[in-house]
Amino acid sequence: MDYSKHYVRLQAMVIAGLILLIAFPVKALDVHHDLQIILDPAENRLEGFDTITIGPAAPADVVLYLSEKATGLNLLVDDRPAPFSLENGRLHLKPVKGKASDPLRISLKYTAVFDDPVPVMPANTDNPGYGVSGTISPQGTLLLYGAGWYPHIDAERVTFSLNVEAPVGVVAVTAGRSLGHRTNGGRTFSKWAIDHPVRGLSLSAARYQVREETIGRVTAATYFLTQSADLSGPYIAATGRYLRLYESLFGPYPFDKFAVVENFFPTGYGFPSYTLLGSRVLRLPFIIDTSLGHEIAHCWWGNGVYVDSAGGNWSEGLTTYVADYLYIERESEQAAREYRRKILRNYATLVTPANDFPISRFQSRFNPVTKVIGYDKCAMVFHMLRRFIGEEAFWGALRDIYQKYLFRPASWQQLRESFERRSGTDLNVFFRQWVDRSGAPLPALEDVAAMPAGSGWSVTGAVSQATSDFDFNVSLVLEAAAGAAVVRRLDVGGKKAPFVLDATGLPVALTVDPDYNLFRRLYPSEIPPSINTIKSASSLVVITAADLAGDIKKAADTLLQSLGVENYRVVAEDRLDVNAIGESDLLLIGLPSRADLLSAVDGRVTLTKQSFEMEGVTYKNPADVFFGVFTPSGGTRRATALFFPLSSEYAELVARKITHYGSYSYLAFSRGQNQAKGVWPTLASPLIHRWSPGETERSAGSRNDLNSVLLAR
Repeated sequence: MDYSKHYVRLQAMVIAGLILLIAFPVKALDVHHDLQIILDPAENRLEGFDTITIGPAAPADVVLYLSEKATGLNLLVDDRPAPFSLENGRLHLKPVKGKASDPLRISLKYTAVFDDPVPVMPANTDNPGYGVSGTISPQGTLLLYGAGWYPHIDAERVTFSLNVEAPVGVVAVTAGRSLGHRTNGGRTFSKWAIDHPVRGLSLSAARYQVREETIGRVTAATYFLTQSADLSGPYIAATGRYLRLYESLFGPYPFDKFAVVENFFPTGYGFPSYTLLGSRVLRLPFIIDTSLGHEIAHCWWGNGVYVDSAGGNWSEGLTTYVADYLYIERESEQAAREYRRKILRNYATLVTPANDFPISRFQSRFNPVTKVIGYDKCAMVFHMLRRFIGEEAFWGALRDIYQKYLFRPASWQQLRESFERRSGTDLNVFFRQWVDRSGAPLPALEDVAAMPAGSGWSVTGAVSQATSDFDFNVSLVLEAAAGAAVVRRLDVGGKKAPFVLDATGLPVALTVDPDYNLFRRLYPSEIPPSINTIKSASSLVVITAADLAGDIKKAADTLLQSLGVENYRVVAEDRLDVNAIGESDLLLIGLPSRADLLSAVDGRVTLTKQSFEMEGVTYKNPADVFFGVFTPSGGTRRATALFFPLSSEYAELVARKITHYGSYSYLAFSRGQNQAKGVWPTLASPLIHRWSPGETERSAGSRNDLNSVLLAR
């Protein structure tokens, strides 16, 4: 199995835009909505009728949140007119209260238009929301919780009865339990009961074909458009597998159903008990194996146990770890190692001291930096925690958290307390440095020496760090010419931690953190050039080849938009002043005639005007496209990238896709489909010491035993 496909997961694309129930301070109230919605897709409009029952101890001043687009508002309190004001989406009213013990009933009628423009083929997907919070159209309806499509009150326990009326064949889906869809009088009615408490409700509607299967006590369902009906079976089967996995790890699934719902534009949202995936997303071959499970895991973390946002959103990192990473780990140890290394590469490439921040400040993803910190770094923190406290304590603590905080908010502090109880370990230092502060250690290997000792060898040295305020545990692996490798875990705190390792044979190599289990900064020599290098370029010079076709120039604009590059200038090859490039990275569009512009491209790729060759394969079809990022052997520039379509036929389509392969160094496409991808090998790492024969021979000679050593070799 090609585990690299997981790295292109749509959390680097469009799938990661999760709508989670992030908890803010709310009132301890019991609230129930009896909500009726009439959709008018032709007019982008809805009519809403809502009866809100607030349990005893209703506040004297009530604030509801409703879209500022709402008009025709009619409001009653306990069946009597009541004064109110609506300003900037906040509806204020002072109800005339009866007995303090009596519930309060607020009835509203309103209309609102939701017509956010919807991207058909968005170029840049780093912010997967695309600015769409509410849209009602003949193609489909999406009303996110934040759109204010129903009157919302901040409360701890909110339940719903929801009835949606729409044109015939238009089915509505939301969180909770389906009470059926029926058609009567040329209209279709969808009825839902949301019995579990939620903080907010989102709604989708379209001409869905509904398929349901019972898996244990859970209904697995698909709401697909006609063209995707053939995918229903595989998605339902996969849903069953993920439900069984996570119930075994964390506890019973908290909802009555899980539904995969198709959206008419390329989203990837996760809601309580369902996920909303764009039509194009559904057909991507790796979604079932990766992203679907991620969204299902969110039913435990984020949509089951809520996030107390005061101390940061921990759910994205935890879900990434128990989904994306766990699948890779179960595939193979080598695949898991590469996944962790990719995280470190992305952090080193995209995150700088200027844009870094603690994961305790992460709320949601809106660009590559927030994704790397809130998803990837956070996942690595959970990985290090698991290694630190052990398997039993780690998974046991997660079961405890789920049982205690289901449908309640949990903070980083409460997570920490649970892990401490299970492990019997004070985790104050761990959480303080990995959650509450930014940055990462930069360990170094110093003073390495090998000397004969008895019948074997003694290796000494130290692991140091430039700053002395990180405490961490790191693996040392000593390889010898004979005998098993020596593995030791070393606690590092302060400037330097010395070590002594004993080997039975001649030392060959010593490596610090060979499996990338420590979240750390990589050295420049450990970082291959990648697409992320260009995405993070502080200054980019775009050079268009002298004979470049106009359609490819248009594709280049799409490429730059997709990559999210802001600071760049475009120069035609025949007008380029090399002296004016300075320290900028380069992006070559088309194959330049000037050899000096291609000096960074080495023999791994052979280029002509009509073809390119890599990995022993020659690409010469006009539908083929190459993209690669290279590090010059000399000079001051960080990277040179080449976008080389053999014609304009598929240039723009490929230009939209390249950003999704951020951690890769090179890509080859044919007819818009990826054919080859990879990462250039890195240079030597400062965390690896390799002994030359001369070193060990001299050491052996110091005890007059050189001949016997050489014979043993």
